[in-house]
Amino acid sequence: MGYRSEVKSLIYGTAEEMKAFKESLFDLYNQVREDFGNDLTDQKNDKYEILYLNLSYMKWYDEYEEVKRWDEFYHLADEFGLATEFIRVGEEMGDVEEYNSGLRSDNCEYYLELVQRIDAHFDR
Repeated sequence: MGYRSEVKSLIYGTAEEMKAFKESLFDLYNQVREDFGNDLTDQKNDKYEILYLNLSYMKWYDEYEEVKRWDEFYHLADEFGLATEFIRVGEEMGDVEEYNSGLRSDNCEYYLELVQRIDAHFDR
């Protein structure tokens, strides 16, 4: 079965910045799209175009090829000057990774938010 994680990650910038980034990494971008399928979507708000990776119950191991590609793609986006956000929450208490970086002249927007809560389930 393996250890599972929830992973959310964003890469965002202006429409022009995102287009230039995707075109400059055309092959890697297409491979990442293929790796994650419907779990990688394009979003928009009034400021930015956003590439949104939304994974639940995923085996997120550093040695997996798709994880390596996402990591490379994510870090290249940061070097390109785009904003990036990443949160991974594992099955074990306290197993959390969180990274983000800001745009060239602005801070990160912090669209991703890690929320801790307690649920009660009486139907078990």
